[in-house]
Amino acid sequence: MIKIDTNITENEENTCCGSKCLEIYCCDKTGPTGPTGPIGATGPTGATGPTGATGATGAAGATGPTGATGPTGAMGATGATGPTGPIGATGATGPTGATGPAGPGETLDSYAMVHDLSNSTVQSQSPVLFQNTNIANKITYNPFNGEFTIPEEGIYLIHWWINVRNKNKGQDDCVPKSLGIELHQVLPEDILIAHSSTHNKVTCCDTGTINGNAIFKASSGSTYRFINTSDTDIDLVPNDLYSAAVSINRIN
Repeated sequence: MIKIDTNITENEENTCCGSKCLEIYCCDKTGPTGPTGPIGATGPTGATGPTGATGATGAAGATGPTGATGPTGAMGATGATGPTGPIGATGATGPTGATGPAGPGETLDSYAMVHDLSNSTVQSQSPVLFQNTNIANKITYNPFNGEFTIPEEGIYLIHWWINVRNKNKGQDDCVPKSLGIELHQVLPEDILIAHSSTHNKVTCCDTGTINGNAIFKASSGSTYRFINTSDTDIDLVPNDLYSAAVSINRIN
C-alpha cells in the first residue's frame, strides 16, 4: 500500500527518494512521459454556428475565350416600307437598234394586174371578164366570174380603164348613151365601191374609154368585180393592143 504524504519537507523528500528508504513515500515529482495512447473515437459534430458576414467582392478575373456562335434566330416581321426616294436624272439615250423584220401582213406586197385583148360583148348588168393576168401576189383573179379575192385586211388602191363600144339592142336605136362601169364588193355583201363612165355620150357603134380609180378598205377574204351598169350591152374594143386593164395593190 502506498502512502502519500503531502507535508514532506525538501530534505525528507530527498531521503524518501533515496534507495535506502524502508517506507516509500511518493513524492510530488512528475515521472517521465509515457507513450501516447490510441486516438479515441470522434465525438459527435457540434451544431453549425451562425453564417458570418459577406466578405468584400474580389477583383474581376480575366475574360474567358469566346464561345461558339449560336444558331440564327427566326426572321422578324418585315418593317413598314419607307417613303419613295426622288426620281433620278434621266440617263443618256442609247443608240438606235436595228430595224426588226416586218410583221405578218405588213409588207404591203399584195397586188395584181390583169388585162383583156378580146373583142367580146358584155351584157347589161353583167360582170366584165378580163382574160389575162399579168402579175399577182396574194390577190387572186378568176377570169370565169371576173372576181378579185383579197386575202389580207387593209387599204387598197385600184385603177382601171376599159375601151367600150355602144352595142345597141336594136338597129334603129342610135340614141347617144353614157356607158358606165361600177366596181362592186361581192362578198361578204354586195356594196358599191365606185362608178365610172365615158366622158361623153356615145352614139350607135361609136367607142369611148371608161377610166376610174378608188381607194377602199377590204376585209380578209372579200371579193370584188366590175359590172356593166349601162342600159345597153357593150363590146370590149382593143385600142392598139389592149381592150382593158386593171391594177390593184395594198397601200396600208
